[in-house]
Amino acid sequence: MWLEELRRRERGELRARRFEALSRSRRAASLALSNRKELATPHHGAVNSLQVDLTEGRYLLSGASDGSAAVFDLKNATEYEAGFIAKHRNILLVDRQHEHGHKFTVSAAIWYPVDTGLFVTASFDTYVKVWDTNSTQVVMDFKMPGKVYSAAMSPIATTHMLIATGSADVQVRLCDIASGAFTHTLSGHHDGIMSLEWSNSSEWILMSGGCDGAIRFWDIRRAGCFLVLDQLRSQLGKRPPFLDSSMEKDQKNLAPSPSSKSYSVQQRTGSRKKQSKTLQKSQTPIRGMQQRVHPGMSSSQNRTTAHYGAVTGLRTTTDGMHLLSSGSDSRLRIWDIDSGCNTLVNFEAMRLQPSKPLQLAVTDDPSLVFVPCMGSIKVCYFSNFSALCLHFEVHTVLLYLLRYTTCGLGRHFKHSVGIMTM
Repeated sequence: MWLEELRRRERGELRARRFEALSRSRRAASLALSNRKELATPHHGAVNSLQVDLTEGRYLLSGASDGSAAVFDLKNATEYEAGFIAKHRNILLVDRQHEHGHKFTVSAAIWYPVDTGLFVTASFDTYVKVWDTNSTQVVMDFKMPGKVYSAAMSPIATTHMLIATGSADVQVRLCDIASGAFTHTLSGHHDGIMSLEWSNSSEWILMSGGCDGAIRFWDIRRAGCFLVLDQLRSQLGKRPPFLDSSMEKDQKNLAPSPSSKSYSVQQRTGSRKKQSKTLQKSQTPIRGMQQRVHPGMSSSQNRTTAHYGAVTGLRTTTDGMHLLSSGSDSRLRIWDIDSGCNTLVNFEAMRLQPSKPLQLAVTDDPSLVFVPCMGSIKVCYFSNFSALCLHFEVHTVLLYLLRYTTCGLGRHFKHSVGIMTM
């Protein structure tokens, strides 16, 4: 099949983009979990965070719900089973028995972007801790006002060493490793912040997703956010306000026409009294019950939302052009960062975990998106704003790494898939 497509391409019967799309879709459909590499995890709970270091691409950092964090060497295997299965055990472990270990769930574990000598952990015990990898000791810690859901550092920062943290509080707090103190806070969300992501094109741009369903863009050099994503905005330009247009229509409908001047004053006053009575009845809430409004209506009247529920995950593509978001409404959306518009890529509904942040993964192309869905991993392949989803049933394993390399005319990739036995 591949040779036939290659020959058609050589003869000029198949265009370059069509050939590339066919190659990508075929390779995406042939993805499978590796059976030659296993990670023996020391964790006794669910693994919440995974990250491979950005400098060497060799060390894997993990954080789990039992309050532990571990480091694995992906290059050198500890032992081999059956002659060809490489088994990797942890080379570093920090758990509750450690004198400075976390007492509750580790929600995020991230590497220091430019050096593997430091890593950062965030926990539900309201602490964010910076660890020395060599001595396994805490260099500094930051006390938060509530449970810490997420922590992120800019992979391209050259002028600051800030850790962005999102917690049950409504503010995003920036922690400075250089000074060991909070620099400033970012206010704007109406509920806790569950996901954070730094821009791949600017070290000053930060994106946050809150439990209020909003995704906000921040320039940390200025006060206030400069962009709020709206799921109803799918075209360039400003969407007309909902209330103004509706009020203008109501005023036009209520305005008296010239033919209505012949009516008597009593008829007009009587109709107005009837209308006012019906409006009062419809607007007065029932005693003992709070009037509930659909999230879509509340977003149009009060504030814009990106999801009908909490924003559980954010991930930017490597080219910095698009942002992927997942929500507790079981939806995955792709946004155009330049315009702030919803691209309306139609992914099927996913059964996502609504109570905890999700860690999305995207390839360098970007053509593949990996989404954890309860006991399985959903691989979404999108090209030209159309989506194709594949499923991997992995009830006791976790996918942690996928790499792309380019060689020759087509785009060839190798994928490294790790297995964590629970």
